[in-house]
Amino acid sequence: MSTAALDPQEIKALEQTRQRLSQLSHSLSSLYQQVLHSDPLPPWASLQSVAAIISQNLASVSQHLSTHQDLFASMVVYPLPEFPGQTQEDLLGQLLRKKLEPNVEDWVADGRQTASETTRQDNESTSQLSERQDLWSWAGMAANEEARKHTWGGDFTLEEREMGVENVVTGLRRKLKEDPDESSDEDEDDEAAANGADADEMDIVGVHRNESGDGLEFDIQPESEDVLSELNLTAMPINDIFRFLMTGTIPPGR
Repeated sequence: MSTAALDPQEIKALEQTRQRLSQLSHSLSSLYQQVLHSDPLPPWASLQSVAAIISQNLASVSQHLSTHQDLFASMVVYPLPEFPGQTQEDLLGQLLRKKLEPNVEDWVADGRQTASETTRQDNESTSQLSERQDLWSWAGMAANEEARKHTWGGDFTLEEREMGVENVVTGLRRKLKEDPDESSDEDEDDEAAANGADADEMDIVGVHRNESGDGLEFDIQPESEDVLSELNLTAMPINDIFRFLMTGTIPPGR
């Protein structure tokens, strides 16, 4: 084959292409031999390692062909007169073949169709995402403008309350409160009442030994000051409580 019209860089690109294709062919042959002659099949780690090498070789060949696409597309191959065409007819046919083999053409067609479908799906997904973002951007401003047209009382407008909130279709699964302010006030009142009751019940106004003499009993402040005045009791100072706990001495008047 003639290389007189090629410069050193173009010859180097051809040589690199040959080396990359040779590495890819060797990796494919290695995987083929392992699967064909191994019984049982090779370990998964071994197959995965060979598959990773093949993937790297394919990526290298693809990148190299893309880089020198203009050169390879304009290159014309022809034999020199001294080429042994009669003895190397098969090799000559392979070198001068312009069309792919039938099975390779099927692979290429399937790959192009898959790539086309993937690209179309990606474009559709991007378009749908853009439309969804536009919808949300519009919906926020439109909902805000619509909300400003009404007078609100909680989750419902005053107009909806007059018509009856049970007839309002919200589209929500959760049930909205008719008057969140009143409900919140009631919850706060209930909590305050509970805390007040607990505080009243936990106020200690006296301490003494029980009837068996092996334990203590505490007098709790009643719920009402009227009951406290009827019992004629006063709150025990904290020092007397500590003194009784440490020494067991009952404070005077108890």
